[in-house]
Order: sequence, then structure tokens, then C-alpha cells
Amino acid sequence: MPAQTLTPRELAVRGENVDTRNWMDIFSAAPSHVAEALGLATQWQGPLAMVRSKIPFSHFNMVLTLGCPAPFDDMAMASIQQFYDARGGGKHWIMVVGEAEPRDLGSLLQARGYQSAGAWDRVLSHNVNADLCESLGKNCERVTADNAAEWSAFLLKCYGMPPIVGDWLHALIGRKGWIHALRREGGVKGAPVVMTRSLFLGDDGWAWLGIDAPILGVMAPCYDDDQTVTAALLSAAAKAGAHSFVSDIEVPEADRQGPAYLRWGELGFAPVYLRNLYSKG
Repeated sequence: MPAQTLTPRELAVRGENVDTRNWMDIFSAAPSHVAEALGLATQWQGPLAMVRSKIPFSHFNMVLTLGCPAPFDDMAMASIQQFYDARGGGKHWIMVVGEAEPRDLGSLLQARGYQSAGAWDRVLSHNVNADLCESLGKNCERVTADNAAEWSAFLLKCYGMPPIVGDWLHALIGRKGWIHALRREGGVKGAPVVMTRSLFLGDDGWAWLGIDAPILGVMAPCYDDDQTVTAALLSAAAKAGAHSFVSDIEVPEADRQGPAYLRWGELGFAPVYLRNLYSKG
């Protein structure tokens, strides 16, 4: 079914599906010594997907599909509790998207002891301007074995991650479905890296963009550099058969008019729903 004909609920299910498969693939790619050291684990229970780790960031300890499309019920909540209790009951987050069912899922989670923990704005495009993206992204580099050390070192520094995470990142280079790109200062060869982003392309033509650093509006106002890196990825993915793309704006704005929205909009993206986070532990 073409993306343009999907209902808002169907669109959310497809968007969250590629996001979920991305995270499951990232966890699957981890070398055994990384998985053991970081306590990495995943679980699928029907449509309910979860990841956990010792990394104290929401992305790595997330219930990904509750309410969209996994049903919310006592059985699902028991499975979530059991999964996170298996590592000592550490903190975890549940993603509740704008098209989740039931519509009051956030309130139901709060009644169970979860706390509101912010939101991200989902942006989506199924109308990428390939020529524009190729032009904008021409001064960016694809990440290969030759520049992988610079790429991973930049990411580790931005996020304050330990060196072992670098081994995990390197496992994604050349992995099926993955494209990574970076931009150097001024787009000049040999200059320091100033922006990176990655793309995961599923077999169905849907793609997810993330592993970005710095985070727009959080770590730096790097909107133009991010736009060029994103454009390079979109161009490469479109040539590989991608037709629909999702990502997040991690600092939502009520009027959806800020610089992040502007740059994504110029690339053919539009905000489609909020992704609300709820935490416990």
C-alpha cells in the first residue's frame, strides 16, 4: 500500500515498525564482548518489542511498540515488568505515540506509576527531492573503514560513551541496510568532523534516520550541517530503493516553526505525531 494512502494509524504503525527494526538490528549487531559488558538484551513478544542495557539513556532501555501496534493489557504490562526486573528493575521508558490505542494510554501508564519524561516529534517524508538532496549533500562523506575511527570517536565524545561502544559502532559499518555519513568543518577534506548521522533501510523501502551527533537544539545549533548530512543519506538511500523516511525532532515546538522544522521541511519532511516518553524505575 503506498504511504500516501495510509490512514494516520497505519502510517504510525509503519513508522514505528522501521524504528523498532532499526533498534533490534543495532542490538543484534553488537559483538559478544560488547553485549556482555553492556548487558544488552531484546525481546519480541508478539508485536511487543523491548530493549534494555546498562547504558542510562532512554533509547537503550525502551518499550518500543506498546499501543502501536502491541495491545495494552495486563499481560503486556506483566511482560514489561518481568523483562526489566531481569536486570534488577532498572529504569526504563515506554514510548507512547500519538496514534497509540487506547487514546488515554499515557494516563493509564501514569496510574501504574510511570512519569511523563518528555516527547519527540516524529517527522516523515515519502516525497524526497533526490536532486536537491544530492546537491546539498555533495560535500559530505560516507563512513567506511578508512574514516570509521574518526566517526566513532566523534560520536563517543558527543555522548560521553565508553570506548567499548566504539566497537559496537564499528560493527554497523558495512552491515546490510546501514548507511553512515559525516560532515567536516566547512565541508573541507581533512578538517575536523562536525556532524554525523546514520540511516537504516528496511526491506520494505522504509528508512529510519538517527545516531545523530550533535543532537539538534540539545548539544549544538548545528541545523545546516545536519541538513547536509541528512541530504547525503537521503540521496544514497533513495538510489537504494527507499521511498519513505522517518526521524525525530528531539526538541518539539508547539508551533512547529523552529529551525529544525524548517530544515526538515526543506528536505520534504513534515511532522506527523508526537512520541511521548514515560519512565519508571
